[in-house]
Order: sequence, then C-alpha cells, then structure tokens
Amino acid sequence: MAKNKEKKSKKEIIILGAGPAGLTAAINLAKQGQNVKVYEKNKDCGMRFRGDFQGFENWSSQTDILKEIQSMNLTLDFWHNPILQAEFYNYRRNKRVINFEKPGLYLIKRGMVPGSLDAALKKQALKSGVDIIFNHRISEKEADIIAGGPKRVSGIVRGITFETKIEHIPIMILDDNLAPKSFAYLLISDGRGCLGTGLTKHFNLADEYLDRTINAFQKLLDIDIGNAKRFTGYGNFFLRNRYEENGMLYTGEAAELQDYLFAFGLRQAITSGYLAAISILQNQSYDKLIKEKLVPQLKISLTNRFFFSLLGNRGYSRSLERGRKIKDPLGRMNKIYNVSLLQKMIFPIARLALKK
Repeated sequence: MAKNKEKKSKKEIIILGAGPAGLTAAINLAKQGQNVKVYEKNKDCGMRFRGDFQGFENWSSQTDILKEIQSMNLTLDFWHNPILQAEFYNYRRNKRVINFEKPGLYLIKRGMVPGSLDAALKKQALKSGVDIIFNHRISEKEADIIAGGPKRVSGIVRGITFETKIEHIPIMILDDNLAPKSFAYLLISDGRGCLGTGLTKHFNLADEYLDRTINAFQKLLDIDIGNAKRFTGYGNFFLRNRYEENGMLYTGEAAELQDYLFAFGLRQAITSGYLAAISILQNQSYDKLIKEKLVPQLKISLTNRFFFSLLGNRGYSRSLERGRKIKDPLGRMNKIYNVSLLQKMIFPIARLALKK
C-alpha cells in the first residue's frame, strides 16, 4: 500500500464525489501541490439538498467544531448560526428549555444556495486548483478516494423546507408517535424553516409520520408555512471492518461514518476527508487513522443508540425531567460520548441488537 500511495502522490489523484468529505480531501491535497480531479455524477455540488438546515454538533469533542474545521485547512466562509438554547418536548408536550454556555450546535445550509456549506467548499476547492468534473460517473476502481455518499440506508429523515414569518427557533420533540425511536425537529432561522421526522423503520409510512409531525408543531406554535417543499434525507449507520480496500480510501457516508445516536455526520465526513489527504500526503495508513480518530466515538454512539432505543415515550420524559438538574448540558453530552467501562462492556450486545 505504501508503494501504491507513493505513486499516487506523483500523479493525478482521483476522487469520486463532490460532497464535504470529497472536497475536504481535494482541498488539502491541492494545497500541497497535488493534481486533483473530483468526479461528481450530478450537475453541481449538494444536489441532494434544497437549502435544508443541517448541523455541526459541538458536544462530542471539547474542541469547538469551527476550530477543528479551520485546523483542517478549511475557511469558515459559509453561513453558520450558533445555537445557545433549544426547546425539548415529550409526548405530552411538556416543555424543557436547555441553555448552553457555548454553542451546542451550529446550523448550516445544504445545497447550492447562497451561504451554504456545499457552495463554500466548491469555491474553496476551485480556488485551490481542484478540477471538478460534473455530470460524470466513474467506478470506484478508478478512484483513489471514495466519497460518493451512502450505499445503503439504515435511517431516513422525511421533512419539509418552508418560508415563515418566525425568525429563529430550534425545537425537538421526543415522541414515538411522530418519530419511532428517533426525534422530530423544527429549525427556523431568518424566516426559513426546516421541519422533519427521523425514522429507523417504517420507511413506507414516512409521509404519514411527517404529516403527524407538521400537525404537532402547528399545534405548538401555530406556525405559518409557505412554499413548502418535501425532502428525504438518508443515513448509513454500520461499522466497517476496513476503511481502506485495494488502495481505495472510503470517506464520509460512503464509509458509513455517521453518529448512531442523533444521526449527525458532517464532523465525521470532513474529518475523514482530511485524514484521507493526510494518509496520501504523509504515506500513513488511512485505516489506522480512522480507527484511532473516529471509530472509538462511533462505537460509543452505537451503544448510546442502543440505550436510547430502550427508553420509549416514558423513558424520554424521565430523561428530560432529570435533565433539569444538569448545570452543564454540553459537558454532560461530551461525557456520554467518551469511552466508559460500561459502554465497552455493552458494545458487543448493542451492535448485535441493532444489526438485527
């Protein structure tokens, strides 16, 4: 593998997919003088999205995610709205407000809309000298880095984007009647909203659950919804044995690198893209880098997902009630994302149960 990488560093490096992982790898390689080509099957970056809100979670590491992004040679020239307060509701619609001392989440926009992450990374890549070829499919065997998105689906989000007179609000509802073993959410910023329900099963009933979710939020807030457009997002939650196969480096969703508990994957996507570039530039084992940097927390998130799946509506309510006594919610979240003896012991059981 070492000889193979040495040869690649002297010739054109091929990347399949122009998402966050692929473009992060491309930017870092190009900035070090490498000749990089990115092949994207769609006509532009971020075509799966229509200005949808997503988030950079800020609890799994003590380092602020924006600083991590900058440390990976990316600039913050995309819209990022810090969330310092969020509302949570249980199945009885009892309200719990959580305040964060530092941002618990940074909202971002996806798709080719002004200020989006996709538009910003595309601009950075082109400025760095990356050659992006759109409307062109290549096979994995032709690529050095695979960043083409998920191949299989273990969870989806069915939602709507819309316009509203409300300026800003982040809300989550924990209710299996709206989102079985998951959560429903409403994110509004600057008069634009994104509402969705997460599903890990019953995909054929996605629209029914979404309709229930829309009705639930309208009863809570009496929100005005204009120019609504439905969307489906999907995620992949499987731990792989290897992330490097036959000289191909698998990144982001193509590598099934995604948080199991709350389905956040942008941190993992960008980090894996950066590590793929480091692997090539420094002739290091990509598989080892991923297993050292990302896999331990993915195992923890899988165990956390297992515990969450056992709660049900009454369990969610008890958890929210206990949360009232927590003075540092972000610190608490960081703690459950770090390895403990109990999590190590439960992991094999959790993995088997969730696989079934």
